[in-house]
Amino acid sequence: MSSLSMNKVRGRALNANAQNTNNYSMWMEPLSHRDYPVTHVINPTNNAVLTSDGVKNTVIAQPGLLYNKVRLDVSGSVNPTRWTTGQTINTVFLQSGDMNQIATAITNGTVAFYSYTPISNNSKIIVEYSGLYRIGGSASDLYESQIVIDGTTMIAKRQQFYENHSGGGTRSGTIFPICGGFNNTGLTGRIISITLATYGDAVQFYNQPFDACMKITEISL
Repeated sequence: MSSLSMNKVRGRALNANAQNTNNYSMWMEPLSHRDYPVTHVINPTNNAVLTSDGVKNTVIAQPGLLYNKVRLDVSGSVNPTRWTTGQTINTVFLQSGDMNQIATAITNGTVAFYSYTPISNNSKIIVEYSGLYRIGGSASDLYESQIVIDGTTMIAKRQQFYENHSGGGTRSGTIFPICGGFNNTGLTGRIISITLATYGDAVQFYNQPFDACMKITEISL
């Protein structure tokens, strides 16, 4: 065989080897050695976790690991738009200065009030209030506290009654603390008022930060 023919055979062999290397690089290496973004997972299972190390997404198969047992670490805030029944949607805690708490003696009227804007239009709003008060005087007196929504809807009532004779101290539940709840179907602000009605002596209230508080809890229905 001439040297020209040998060169052709050698060249073809080198070309074939190079082509095989290129084919491996194009098809085999990406499947086994390179990392690509995870965009679609076929037939996912409850034992697979899709995660990220900050550079790439990874699917990790972990036997026995279910989705509801995976811990979720979030460095930012979580802002859901749907909640399960009974789940807390929002909680607000108020002290005297946050809810217009009075510091006077009254016989009737508003003790404290706050405007709360619901987060959900299908929720129950629970209101809890407690405040320091003092009743002077004597005789048969009746005191009634209420939680009122928007000035018309009463959601809670407590009474304290005194009898004008020996041993005539408190013979009922005291007017505070008081708690009530109502079903909410809108996203507009609701005025929550703590009110007092008396049939006797005035009641003195106080408004230092440690004197009164209100807790509003919105839960999903």
